[in-house]
Amino acid sequence: MANWTKNQPSGNSKRRKWNLEDRTSLNNLKYHIASEGCSEVQFDLAKQLLDKTIEQNEESSSQQAVHWLMCAAQQGHEESANLLQKCYDEGCGITTENEFEVRACLSMTQGERAARKAARELFACLSNGGKHITPKQLEKKMREIYKMQKRKKRYGYSSSSSTSSEEENEEREDNRAEPLEDGCGSIPNGSVNLSHRLSHRHQQQRKRRSGKSFLNVPEQRQERITEENLVSAAVNYAAGRMPSVNDALTLSIPHPASLDHVPCFHRLIFHPVVFFTLLYHRLINVISSLPKIVPQSVRLAALFLVYWLVSTVGLNMVPLPIYMYAISWIIMIWSTCKMLKSKHDFIDFRIWSGLFLSYGDHNIEADISENRFLKNNMQPYLYFFCAFIGNLLLYPIIPADDLPHSELTTVAGIFAFISLIAFMYSSQRLPDWVVLVSFGVNVLAKYPYEMDEVVTTGWRFLDLKVPTFCSFVIGNGIEFCLNCRTALYLLIVPFLVHLAKRSNWHGTYTHLIPHCVTLSWLQLCITGAQSATMFGMIRATLGLAGVLLFLPLFGLVTLLLPVFVVIEWLGFTDPNVRLGSTAVALIAALLGSCFLAINRTTQKFITVVQVLICLIAACILTFPYMTSSFKDATRFSTIMPDLKYNVMPSSVEVRRMPPTSVEHLSWQKFYSQCGTPAWKNNNKIKTQLRCSHLAGLAVAWEGEVSQIQIANVKNIRSWYIQKYLPRWLANLLTCYYGERIAEQYECRLDPPDQFCEDFQNILKHTNLQDKCSLNKWNIYEYELRVKMSSSGLLSKSPEIILRAAHPFGNFTKRLAEGDRIHFYGTLENSRLITLPYLSKHEEFILGSSWAYVRLAAIECLMCQDEQNSPVMLDSLMNSAVDDRMRDLMRGIKYLLNVFLSPLITFK
Repeated sequence: MANWTKNQPSGNSKRRKWNLEDRTSLNNLKYHIASEGCSEVQFDLAKQLLDKTIEQNEESSSQQAVHWLMCAAQQGHEESANLLQKCYDEGCGITTENEFEVRACLSMTQGERAARKAARELFACLSNGGKHITPKQLEKKMREIYKMQKRKKRYGYSSSSSTSSEEENEEREDNRAEPLEDGCGSIPNGSVNLSHRLSHRHQQQRKRRSGKSFLNVPEQRQERITEENLVSAAVNYAAGRMPSVNDALTLSIPHPASLDHVPCFHRLIFHPVVFFTLLYHRLINVISSLPKIVPQSVRLAALFLVYWLVSTVGLNMVPLPIYMYAISWIIMIWSTCKMLKSKHDFIDFRIWSGLFLSYGDHNIEADISENRFLKNNMQPYLYFFCAFIGNLLLYPIIPADDLPHSELTTVAGIFAFISLIAFMYSSQRLPDWVVLVSFGVNVLAKYPYEMDEVVTTGWRFLDLKVPTFCSFVIGNGIEFCLNCRTALYLLIVPFLVHLAKRSNWHGTYTHLIPHCVTLSWLQLCITGAQSATMFGMIRATLGLAGVLLFLPLFGLVTLLLPVFVVIEWLGFTDPNVRLGSTAVALIAALLGSCFLAINRTTQKFITVVQVLICLIAACILTFPYMTSSFKDATRFSTIMPDLKYNVMPSSVEVRRMPPTSVEHLSWQKFYSQCGTPAWKNNNKIKTQLRCSHLAGLAVAWEGEVSQIQIANVKNIRSWYIQKYLPRWLANLLTCYYGERIAEQYECRLDPPDQFCEDFQNILKHTNLQDKCSLNKWNIYEYELRVKMSSSGLLSKSPEIILRAAHPFGNFTKRLAEGDRIHFYGTLENSRLITLPYLSKHEEFILGSSWAYVRLAAIECLMCQDEQNSPVMLDSLMNSAVDDRMRDLMRGIKYLLNVFLSPLITFK
C-alpha cells in the first residue's frame, strides 16, 4: 500500500516522497474501467499486457490483450484494430477458442466499427443510464436530426443568429411538450413516478389545448430497444441493409393509424393530403409484399388453378401469348411497386445516415452504405426489364382486338408519372432538371404525330415529320432515315450519359436505371394510346378511381340517396327548382355530416348513421317496384327495353374462302401412284415405301360427300369429374358446369320436328330430362368420307377420309350426303386406332388403304345448304415451328424498332 515514509536525508533535501509499493489497486481500477467499455483504457491495458508490464503468465496475458483489443476494435478504435491485426498475423494470443471471433472482428470494415461506436454512444445518450429506450425516443431524435440537416442544406452552414435561436426555441418547445423518458421507466434523479395516471391526464389536457392539428397520431406500443438492437442496426446499416428497428418507426411517411380517429367517409374531406399519402403507401406496400403476405396454401391453390387453366384443352380458346403478355404486365407492376417501396425506404436509410453521422466520427462511410443499399435493391429492376422486353416481343404477335388498350394505357401513364416524381426525389429544394428535360425530349421524340389529328391540323409548330435528310434502304427490310425526330432521339443519349456520370459513375444505378424505368412506362403508354379510344380512357379512369376511392364515393352515395328521397317527396316539377333544391339539400347534408364528424360525441356513430339512412332511403326508392308485379308492362315499359335475342355465331372459325387452286399434287397423279392402279404393277410394300415420302404434302382436291361421322371426343372436365370425385359431388359439378339434357333438345315449333318430339318423349319416360351432362365442353374430331373421281365410267369411285378438327363442327353439321366440296389439307401417313382397352398408331397407310387428309380449309361447290360459309384455319396451314419463328422475328423487329426507330427501321 502507499504510505508516508521518512527517507534518509541526502544532501540538503528534506522533501517527503510518495512511495507506490503495490500497483494492484491501480491495475484493478484499469480493469474496472475497461470492463465498463472505455476503448482508450482497453487499448492501454492491452498494450501493457503485451509489453509484460503487468506481472502475469505470458500466455494468459497475451490472450487477455487480444480480448481487450477486440473489445476496443469493435467500438471503432482504429489503433486497437491495427494492433489486433498484428497479433493475428504473428499468432500472439490467438487460440482455437478466440480465432473465429478475432477473424470476425478483423473482417469488419472501418465504417462498420464506426457505426457500432456511434450506436453505443446514441444509446448512452438516450437511455440516461437505463437498459432500454423506446421507439418514440429514437424516432424523435431522428426527426430532430433530419430537420436540422434540412435547415442546414436550405440556409447553408453559416446560418444567422435568428435561425439558430429559432432552432433552439423549437427544440426547447419540443422538449417541453414531449420529455424524454428513461427506457426502463425511472426518472433520472432516482425519484419514483407515483403519479402516472395524473401525468397522463395532464398530457391529454395539453394535447387538447395545443391547437396544432386535428390530426392525431396514436400512441405507439411500449416496445423496448436495447443496446444490442442498436448495434445490430448499425451492422445492417454498414452492410447496406435497412435496420430491423426501422419497422417500429415512422420517419418519412405519416403514421398508418393517423386517420383512424376520423370517420372513414370523412377522411378525404378533412385530410386530403394525408389520405392520398396513406392510400399511396398502403397500395405500394400491399403490392410489393406479394406473394409473401398470401398464405402458402392459397399460393399453391392459385398456382394449381393457373396450371389447370393453361393445360386444360377445353380452356385453350385464349392463345398462350395473351397469358404471357398478361404475366409480363403483372411482373412489371409488381416490380415497379417494389422499386417505389425501396425508394421510400432509401429516404429512411438516409435519415439513419444522418443519425450515425451525428453520433459518430469521420470514419462513418455514409456514401458507401447508401450505395450498397441501392445495389442490394436492384433485383426488381432486373425483373422489370426482362418483363418489358418480353412485353415488346409479344405485342406484335397478339391481335389488336384481344387487348384492353385503354385500360393498359391508363395504367402505364399512371406508373410513368408516379415513377417520374418518385425517382426524381432528391434532398435539394428544386427538382432534377436533367430528368425533367430528358422525359420531355422522350415525349417529343416518341409521340406519334402522324396519328394525331389535332397536331397535324392545328399545331404546325410541333410538326416533326418533315425529313431534313435523305432516307435510304440498307439491306433487306432495313431503312436508314435522318430527320428532326432522329435528332431528338440522338439528344436523349447525352442526357442519359450525364445521369450515369453522377457521383463518379454511381449514377448508373442511382439515377440512370430508375429513369429508364420511367421511359419504359412512357413507351408502353404511347404504344397503347395508338389503339385506345376516348371513351375507353374515360371508362378505365373512372373504374380505377372507383376501386381506389370506394369508401369516399360510397360516403357520397349515402348522402345523395336521402337527398333524392326528400326531393322526390317534395314533388317539385320545375327542372330549375328541382336542380337548385337538390344542390342546396346536398350542401346542407354535407355540412351537417361534417359537423357531426367533428363533434367528439357523434363522430363514433356518424358512419353507422349514414349507412342506416342510406339503406332506408334505398328501401323507400325501391319499395314501389318491390311490391308490384314484374309482369306489369305499363310500369316497366319505360325502364326496361324490348329485349330481342339476336343469336350471333361465336366460333373460332375464320370465315373466308380457302386458297385458290395452285399447282398442288392432283388427285389423278396421286391415285395412279398410291391407289389401286399402283398395286397391280407392284406389291403394297413398295407402294407404301414410295408414298410415305408424300406425308405432310399439301393437296387441294374436289369430291362428293358420302358419309359424315364423329371419330373422336375429348372432354377433360368430364374425365376428371367422373373419375376422381364421388358420385354426389360429380352430379353437383356436372349440373353446375354443364346443362340439363332436356334443355339441349328443345324442339322447334316451325317447322315441327317429329324426330325431336319423339326423342323428348323418350327422355320423359326414361327420367333423363332432369339429368345433366357436360357435352357442351366436348371437343370433337370428325371424319368425312369423300368420293373422288375415277378414270373409268364403270369403275367404282375411290374414297378418301378427311379428318376435321373441332372448329369445323358448324360446317360439317350442315353438310349432307351428295354435297360437292372443295377442300385443302395435308396427307397423313399414320392414324390412331382406338380399341376398348388399347390405343395404337397404324403407320404407312399411304399406298395401303384409303388416303387420310388432315383438313385445313373447306368450301361448298354444290350443297343443299347454300348458306354454308367456307372455313379456313390458319393454324393448320403452316408448321407450328415456322409460325413460332415468324412470331419471334416479328417481336424482335418490333423491339429493335422501339430502341432504334426512326434512325434505323426494320420493316
